[in-house]
Amino acid sequence: MKKLFLGRDGDSDVYMSVSTMQRHFACFGSSGSGKSVACKVLIEELARKGIPVIAFDPQGDIASLVDVEDAEKIAKYNVPPEIRSSYVENTEVVIWTPGSSKGLPLSINPLQFSGIEDLDIEDQVRYLSSVAKNLVGLIGFDLSDDEGKSAESVLSVVFEYCIKMNISLRDFEGLITLLADLPESVSNQIKAVSSEKLLKEISKKLSILTMGSRKLIFETGIPASIETLLGLDDPNGKTRISVIYLNTLHTQEEKEFFVASITQMLYRWMLKNPLADGQDGVQCAYYIDEIAPYIPPVRKPSCKDILTLLFKQARKYGVSCVIATQNPGDIDYKAIAQFSTYNLGCLSTKQDIQKVKTRLDSIAPKESDDIVTKLPALKKGNFIMLSPDEYDTAKNFMVRWLVTKHTVLGEDQLSDFVSDELREKYSKKMPMADVQPDQIEPLEKSPDRGASAIEKAAKPGGEDVFYVKTKLFETDILKAIKPFLSGTLIKSEKLIENTFRYRPLIKVTLVFFKEKGLFKKTTSEIPVNLYLDHKTHKVFYYDGKQPRFSQVVDADPNQICDIDDHCTIEIISKSEIDFDFRKIGKKIDPVEIKNLMERKYRVEVHAVDLLLYPTWECAISDKKTNTLRTVILDGISGREIVE
Repeated sequence: MKKLFLGRDGDSDVYMSVSTMQRHFACFGSSGSGKSVACKVLIEELARKGIPVIAFDPQGDIASLVDVEDAEKIAKYNVPPEIRSSYVENTEVVIWTPGSSKGLPLSINPLQFSGIEDLDIEDQVRYLSSVAKNLVGLIGFDLSDDEGKSAESVLSVVFEYCIKMNISLRDFEGLITLLADLPESVSNQIKAVSSEKLLKEISKKLSILTMGSRKLIFETGIPASIETLLGLDDPNGKTRISVIYLNTLHTQEEKEFFVASITQMLYRWMLKNPLADGQDGVQCAYYIDEIAPYIPPVRKPSCKDILTLLFKQARKYGVSCVIATQNPGDIDYKAIAQFSTYNLGCLSTKQDIQKVKTRLDSIAPKESDDIVTKLPALKKGNFIMLSPDEYDTAKNFMVRWLVTKHTVLGEDQLSDFVSDELREKYSKKMPMADVQPDQIEPLEKSPDRGASAIEKAAKPGGEDVFYVKTKLFETDILKAIKPFLSGTLIKSEKLIENTFRYRPLIKVTLVFFKEKGLFKKTTSEIPVNLYLDHKTHKVFYYDGKQPRFSQVVDADPNQICDIDDHCTIEIISKSEIDFDFRKIGKKIDPVEIKNLMERKYRVEVHAVDLLLYPTWECAISDKKTNTLRTVILDGISGREIVE
């Protein structure tokens, strides 16, 4: 069992089991008590044991985990030298700076919902509601009054509609455009809580996020992802500690937004990456220093609900939560009801002690009074730890010294701790401008009809393109191609080569007019996407589980099982995708596509776009005759695409 070395109780070492950390750890102590040192020791230990950490740093002292102390100085504090050496050899500290390039710049686009379709309906609604609340708080609405709650409801409904209709908002301008011309179904749904005045107010406040320094949070740097923060995007053998340096954000609302956004991402990530049945352990740790402003007892900042939800659910997914504050009287104890370990340093104010005592009475009633009398007299670095999962009684100990320097790093110092190698590695993942020309001519509109809000919100710009990420990786090809080789037990064919290719498709956004009734006919409008081969204009769809292209599909457009039912469409910069757009040749003519579809079905075409779809081209050879044939595998289902 993995043990974390925290310090000494007289002649005995004090350890914490990793399995105990699964049930969360809270550290309280006044300024100067050594609280931050105790938490940083815990982070050092977790990382040494191979557990990655995401840490929020509101003051600059957590960032100094990147700066390893001299071995001679550590030896003076009786810290075993192997702790320092294993920390140096096995860990990697990355300092992320939202809206700034002082460290590694980190950006967040809260409107990117890719992967949400993997969650169940309740989790989808909960997640979108949390995003809406986060945005409403950021743009200045009071979440506790009726206007703030109405604004939150409006955005939640709009986001749910976008997911349902597979609309990618892309950025705040897309959301503003959609709010200006909402579909009737959405307008009807929100009319009880909204008004034209409120919609204009939401749009006005959102437009502020597209200007000045605030837009840097959303546009500058590496797009945030939990895989990146945990070092899972490109493993290098070291355990990552990601420090998110909040001092580069200028307002409390921005800090709350960033905390909430990362917490939402982590919550979604853990739902998709659960522990195996019956498994005990910790996949990663999540640490917030000075948490009081984020979970106060009365006020409800935008991040409070998602933090409370994370603390409640994280333990069963193997996400260890660690919090610290010098003001335990200023936090909502209902929000941290799931925390099982409390590490208490010196506390002197009556309010803080009384708050802590209330908690102690429930978890250690026999020791509560004795502990409370000792708290004001505790020396720096001296803690009383209550951990019923680890120890039968309270543990009074001195925390070990850090193997990293305990200093405050200012913004101007951060660049010294970001290696050129790390900066170059992640610079490739930053959004880049693209100079490729569009591959589609603009669709001509009738004089009385411009592009709809949905088209404008969902359509990528000239530098971007719709695409689908492959779910079939090269390591899976041999297994995927086997059913398509001739022979039963012994195959008479073999795979000799496989090549990944994006297949250009035409994404047609349309409305299908469906008629109902025998005598009194009614017509309903059903938004639908269809996908055509860019050359033959055959429809790409799934016949049962079989992906195929066909000129004639005997079904209404809304009944065709197409790629919307199997994958997520995303937007990517053309410069970031491995595809030669010159191979498309003649530009796609939207007018031709419009006429084709409106002859085929009772529809109105709203938009025509290019989409790149993943395929694997497999060269198959007969073992006896050496004759060759080609099988095209669908990059999503792994099945042969029938032409």
